[in-house]
Amino acid sequence: MQQVVFDVPYTEARNRGTTAIRFILAIPHLILYSLWNRVAQLAAVVQWFICVFTGKRNKGIWDFTVASEAYGSRVGSYVGLLHDVFPPFLTEQGAVPSRYGLEYDESVNRMTTALRIIWAIPAILITAVIGIAAFVVWIVSWFAILITGKHPRGMFDFLLKFQRYSLQTSAYTMLMTDTYPKY
Repeated sequence: MQQVVFDVPYTEARNRGTTAIRFILAIPHLILYSLWNRVAQLAAVVQWFICVFTGKRNKGIWDFTVASEAYGSRVGSYVGLLHDVFPPFLTEQGAVPSRYGLEYDESVNRMTTALRIIWAIPAILITAVIGIAAFVVWIVSWFAILITGKHPRGMFDFLLKFQRYSLQTSAYTMLMTDTYPKY
């Protein structure tokens, strides 16, 4: 079973100008990712039936959902103040320092897949609770970067861990992996 690998190298000095208008700059990415993610969620429903009845993942659906999550990780790391590099659209990595990885595993456990939504509830709740704290840290980080031009290391680490856990939860609920999320 494979776990999502996500990392962004820490950079203390940050661009105050782009940080000030970060959310506005990211609006086209957020719209595109939102649409792509909705289609990926529908594909995950189809993948659920395939997994439950055949015991194997469909590689095409898996590739589509992984590409969606990789793009979402680049956009999320940009909006989440983890780096200052504006991400390219869709599947291109570009110069974005965030790295997302997940290895394909064709076989699945039919029982845990059939009950995935039940198994995922605790992870989804944990993601929501940590997400509230991450939002507060994001706001404080935003002000810290605007005032000092530097991103405090502890805040960066917390935001990185939240995004990593969120991506693991997403990969688990969208049937891209059978590995339960770990914070």
